[in-house]
Amino acid sequence: METGEYSGVWLDLWYITKHDRIKLGLEKSHVNDAFVIAGGTTQSRSKLYMATQTRRNNRRNNRSIQTNRVGFKPSIRRQRYELQPNDLVKYKKILCKVKGGFSYGKWVRLVTKAGKIINTNVKKVELVKYGKGIQF
Repeated sequence: METGEYSGVWLDLWYITKHDRIKLGLEKSHVNDAFVIAGGTTQSRSKLYMATQTRRNNRRNNRSIQTNRVGFKPSIRRQRYELQPNDLVKYKKILCKVKGGFSYGKWVRLVTKAGKIINTNVKKVELVKYGKGIQF
């Protein structure tokens, strides 16, 4: 439906998109809805990439304003342990993701691709890739 006062602007109604998506046999997702709205039918489609972003720092740098109810500023962690959440590590020839650390950074909790949780000493794992920033 073309709007009269704005040339080139296209107004799309959800039920039309849903009807066309079902007719093409596509599941509901943002990518598939965009494909249907653009008038796609049999065109070849590019591969979908999944990206996740993990913050590098937990707190902002400016501490002059933020205080709690008592008037104290929140404490800033001064020491970071060598393994952080979302780091990719190798444990017994298995690639795992770090879920978190405990016991003052001496032990680490890992998650395998199958979803199994493993608690192990940091000396038994080898860092493959840091998990901060944007990962594809």
